[in-house]
Amino acid sequence: MLSVRQLARQLGCSREMVRKALVNGTLKARKVHAKLWAIETDQHDLAFFKARLEHLKEVRRHRSLLMKTLWEIGKLRPRRRKQVPTVVVERLKRPSLISVGQGLGARTMPISWQGNEGLAACPVCGTALKVR
Repeated sequence: MLSVRQLARQLGCSREMVRKALVNGTLKARKVHAKLWAIETDQHDLAFFKARLEHLKEVRRHRSLLMKTLWEIGKLRPRRRKQVPTVVVERLKRPSLISVGQGLGARTMPISWQGNEGLAACPVCGTALKVR
């Protein structure tokens, strides 16, 4: 009977990998405490899990070597940042009305422009507003 930490240390993998195997059902265990699992697997399941870990390590090692050689040859380039096109929208015509609400309940007030700033009043409460 082993704990998750002991099995991970014995196999040379992370505790998270052992926890995933417990959740998937690859390894059989029972919960002893809130964070403590007692792993009760037979040698066949443990050998299969070890073989899977070795296969994953070999695949990762192979990919690492492949990427390294591609980089050295010059076939691999660093990722470019995506350039987002900037769009400048100019208002050719200034708004002439301020509207509050929608449909039949909409109320509007005219805007009087003085240079770049517009002056208006709120259609509902009459508060002075500045529009840019």
